[in-house]
Amino acid sequence: MSDIPSSSIRGNERIPPWRDGRIIGILLQIAFVIFFLFSARWLLVNINNNIIGLGEAQFICRDGTSSLRCAFDFLSADAQFDIQESVIDYEPSDSFWRAIAVGALNTMKIAFFGIILTTILGTITGIARLSPNWLVSNIAKWYIDLMRNTPLLLQLFFLYFVVFLVGLPLVGEAIQLGSVFVSQRGLNYPSLIPMSSFATWVAFIVLGIVQAQLLWVILGRREEQTGQESSRTFWVILSFLIVVVIGWYVAGNNSNNEAMLVARADRVREFDDIPALIERRLSIGDLSEIDDLIATGELTQEAVDEAQFAICTLQDSPSEINLTSQLRRANVPFSVSRSDRADQAIGEYAEDGCDAFVATAAVVAAERDLLENSADQLVVPLPETPVRISTPKLEGFNFVGGSKMSLEFSAILFGLVLYTGAFVAEIVRAGILSVSKGQTEAARALGLSETQRLRLVVLPQALRVIIPPLTSQYLNLTKNSSLALAVLYPDLYRTINTIINQSGRAIQPIVILALTYLSFSLFISFFLNWYNRRIALVER
Repeated sequence: MSDIPSSSIRGNERIPPWRDGRIIGILLQIAFVIFFLFSARWLLVNINNNIIGLGEAQFICRDGTSSLRCAFDFLSADAQFDIQESVIDYEPSDSFWRAIAVGALNTMKIAFFGIILTTILGTITGIARLSPNWLVSNIAKWYIDLMRNTPLLLQLFFLYFVVFLVGLPLVGEAIQLGSVFVSQRGLNYPSLIPMSSFATWVAFIVLGIVQAQLLWVILGRREEQTGQESSRTFWVILSFLIVVVIGWYVAGNNSNNEAMLVARADRVREFDDIPALIERRLSIGDLSEIDDLIATGELTQEAVDEAQFAICTLQDSPSEINLTSQLRRANVPFSVSRSDRADQAIGEYAEDGCDAFVATAAVVAAERDLLENSADQLVVPLPETPVRISTPKLEGFNFVGGSKMSLEFSAILFGLVLYTGAFVAEIVRAGILSVSKGQTEAARALGLSETQRLRLVVLPQALRVIIPPLTSQYLNLTKNSSLALAVLYPDLYRTINTIINQSGRAIQPIVILALTYLSFSLFISFFLNWYNRRIALVER
């Protein structure tokens, strides 16, 4: 026995279980599974007890019975509350489901525009942070430090209650920048209104895209065969524009969907007769002289208001935009009376409340036949283009026409952009610094300008470093949009809170809220991860 080496004796000894790493690992995993099962059981029992405590009224079915399968049936009931801003049509008589859709779309609108503006602001600021100019670099630094080191909620309060509500003028004293008006009612700006011929024009646009792609391929093959450059970009863009312009005139000239109803006694047979009618009323030779005549006292504003072309139309009607945009170009003074229904508008016209009833040709013809003196009325077709520009105009105490960006939406959008843009700027700065100096020196040696160096050499390589942390900032912006409640913007979170108060049910709306935000986050992550894989370096 004494001849057996001690190392062999130690090799045959068994390790005690309490010192064996494999056994300890297995026991810890078993303990974790048991702990998880007990925790899950406690959570489910707690939820079940709370649901029972809430009562059967939380899960009433349409037939009067109570069941968990009917937990979301109440969302089909009328919401009975208004939502100030909506991407889609919404009335208080719509269902809770419709209200949730409106809130979700409002949140998506914030996220969509916020991500775009944040990317632009963060990229510019990140590049400015590295500028050799001392002033530019320090302004970017101070902005980043200020935004990153103050709470977002405080910034939103300051932006909405101090900058917007206190700093902006009343609607009657709105700041005018061309056709854009800024006041305490928000930002009113011109917008594009599609007319009935818009679909035809879109077909020409699609045709232009198809032929542009075909021309690109044909010219490319020709370059390969001849070895001579054929200016593909120029010819492709030119051919596309030619098709689009042709489509614009074809769609507009072949459309007879817009018309107005006028009295035969006014001698208006086409649009060009309207300026002549107003000139006869004012006894002047040219409507472009109105402002000069008022300034010299030869004409009064009261006389112009009395002679203006009065229009009766439907509320939010594209027909109004089609006519009024042409009247503005012809310097014709006009006024508009809007009604909710066609019978109201034609009734006002029949009582000589306006000079013309404007709507689609079918509506005008139908309403004319209902008039007692229909033989004395004339349907005048109106020219149209696929798109008209609706310009905001102050009428009374509010603006009509154009589009509006409310103060609430502006506050949450600009607040999120300014806050998140500071973090994105640091990410962009780090990404640029991650590119080796040799790349910059090589770009300069090739004679590239600083703009070309950033666009062609630095930023494409920096994107591989920028995209992963940028994804987190986009997710933060989307989830931080729930702070819109602080500035009274009706996003998804505020809409869900209102539904909880209206219905008395909390579990179902909160589940929908969580799943919706989860869907937004997964979509953003999926898209950016796909883009990150696409730009990744392919190793051999």
